[in-house]
Amino acid sequence: MTRIPMTALRITLLAATLLACTSARAKPVEFEFVPPDSQIDPNPYSRELWAQVTTPSGRTLTLPAFYEDGGVFAVRARPDEAGTYRFGQVSETTRGLRTGGLVVSLVTASSVDIASRTRLPAIMRDPREEKQFIRSDGHPYVPVGADLAWSTDKGADPVPYYQAAFPAYARANLNWMRIWMTHWDGLNLDWLPKEMGPSPKAGTLSEDVARSWDRIISLAEENGVYIQVVLQHHGEYTTYNDSVWAENPWNAANPGGFLKGPSDFFTDANARAATLLKYRYIVARWGWSPAVLSWELFNEVHWTNAMREGHEADVARWHSLMADFLRSVDVYGHLVTTSTENLRSPVYEKLDYYQPHLYASNMVAGARLFAEEVSKLHRPVFYGEEGGERSGLPSDVMEAGLDLVPPVWASIMGQGGIPAQPWDGWKLLKQGRLGELGAVYRFLALNGVVAQRDLQPFSAVVETRERVPLAIRAGEYWQHRAPLDLAYPLDGREPLEAGDIAATLVAKKSVAEGFPDRATYRLDLPHRSAMSVHVDSVAASGGGLRVSVDGKEVALHQWAGGATPDPAVLEFKVPSGRHTILLEDPGPDWVGVSEIDTGMKEPVLALVGRRNSRFIEAWVWHRSNLYALHPAAPASGTVVFDAVPAGSWKVTWWDTEKGVPKSSSTVQHAGGTLRIATPPIERHAAVVLSVAP
Repeated sequence: MTRIPMTALRITLLAATLLACTSARAKPVEFEFVPPDSQIDPNPYSRELWAQVTTPSGRTLTLPAFYEDGGVFAVRARPDEAGTYRFGQVSETTRGLRTGGLVVSLVTASSVDIASRTRLPAIMRDPREEKQFIRSDGHPYVPVGADLAWSTDKGADPVPYYQAAFPAYARANLNWMRIWMTHWDGLNLDWLPKEMGPSPKAGTLSEDVARSWDRIISLAEENGVYIQVVLQHHGEYTTYNDSVWAENPWNAANPGGFLKGPSDFFTDANARAATLLKYRYIVARWGWSPAVLSWELFNEVHWTNAMREGHEADVARWHSLMADFLRSVDVYGHLVTTSTENLRSPVYEKLDYYQPHLYASNMVAGARLFAEEVSKLHRPVFYGEEGGERSGLPSDVMEAGLDLVPPVWASIMGQGGIPAQPWDGWKLLKQGRLGELGAVYRFLALNGVVAQRDLQPFSAVVETRERVPLAIRAGEYWQHRAPLDLAYPLDGREPLEAGDIAATLVAKKSVAEGFPDRATYRLDLPHRSAMSVHVDSVAASGGGLRVSVDGKEVALHQWAGGATPDPAVLEFKVPSGRHTILLEDPGPDWVGVSEIDTGMKEPVLALVGRRNSRFIEAWVWHRSNLYALHPAAPASGTVVFDAVPAGSWKVTWWDTEKGVPKSSSTVQHAGGTLRIATPPIERHAAVVLSVAP
């Protein structure tokens, strides 16, 4: 009998369990009919028709119907059972009242035989683990993928781009994609690009766009890749970041528009009614598909005028209304989310999971934590976008996409454990490097990480012969944070709080906005050190930075307003021993602090991970080579794990590029400190320690 290698067997099991299985193309169970004419409103898109569909097992579903074209309406059911589906009664809701027993003319047959059901399970929140997702077949779901918000190919039809992308994702074992309903890509139902002609009148929708979404949903279904569908984006209703408000067909400045300002979108009765009907149409047409992971109400809603100008309560009410409405018409119970940075915002009150985005100065540090303690969050949370555009990396490094995957590894070693999703997925797709993301998935799945409980983030020392300058680098970038007070280790460990280190300090006048005006570092120096603070940006109106050691000012620099301020380095000496270093901004405006050079050295290898008493996962990276276009020679070292319980521990090193184990050994450990040698590491690697059975 041929023996199957254990690794091959586990990969086979992976495809059958955790991986979003590729399925044959599933089509919805669809019935088409012509209802009697409306006596209230001639606009067919405003009609709230419902149709009953009986499944092979005898369940009767009352599903929303949608206007298909040419006077014909359709209802779609999920083919989740094999057998005969039957069309039933039709009813209509008019002014809040439901009227049943409408006499309709069927265009299709009254029954449909389905030979095999869809093999793609639906996704929901895990009722047993509130911060995790689960598939309808009982297996855990861990989203791993990258944003492909719109096609990067020029042309009116976005579908061919996704025809290539979905199979590429599936081959790489990726199971998550985020797509926006954008007008410039021809995927917005009520706002068309100029080359497609005039946009539909408010309250009507584009059938051409709908057919494009039919094809995209079908492709997702066929390839087993789940889509987070973004219904609105901030640019539509802002005059600040990425604004397209001037082009918005609902803008009163444009023919047929009716909104006087972008904030009115959240409160105007006409806008609300048209949006509710559009969302009903979306659920009716594509809610049948389990490939829809969730409806994302808004991309980065914090950039809208309403949020920036103090109307968060209006935005929160809008989100609650839309979430309640979607659930009232979505028989299949898709998840509902939005994306905004403040996890305490009332905007999230009725949503299924948190979806912040991450564009930090130090992406590896930032990906490990969130602005809010995860223990206080009772829903899943993960970064729906991550990108290094604010990290100061060279443009050629970013163009190569070297900045995209390392933060994903860091994220699974942090507070949430769910991978961050790279924004520039198009780079990985174009360069054929999606497999590097798939390696993250295989690591999580083949090591059973999701089944582990109470994993706590940690960092450990990696002893190496080669050492590099130790700098305390900025973590966040213009994020709302309290002033930092951090005891920073000088032995090479990476504190979880490093992601909160402020890249920007503000003057007192801006503290009320939620930004820090100071940062405190507590250091235990083994020897006298020449230190320096690097300021790389200053407000046009001027700013300042004061450095104090143990309460005594040691450096001060002021920048006058009205001129382009030059970067500066503030130098000072600190004796050995324990000291408190305070950075303050005396004003008049903000300053950007990129790093504090401690004048000391640290090991060239760094490690972060998560652990409990029987399982340890860790990611190790080469501080100098991680983002290097031409990396230097690999480095080896010894990891020093503290307080490891006694037992027989299996140690497996993983190739983080391919997502396969490199070497494995078993260590008999008496308890306490455990020292493990690393393999040569060029950029990064991962290791798993588990108690041997």
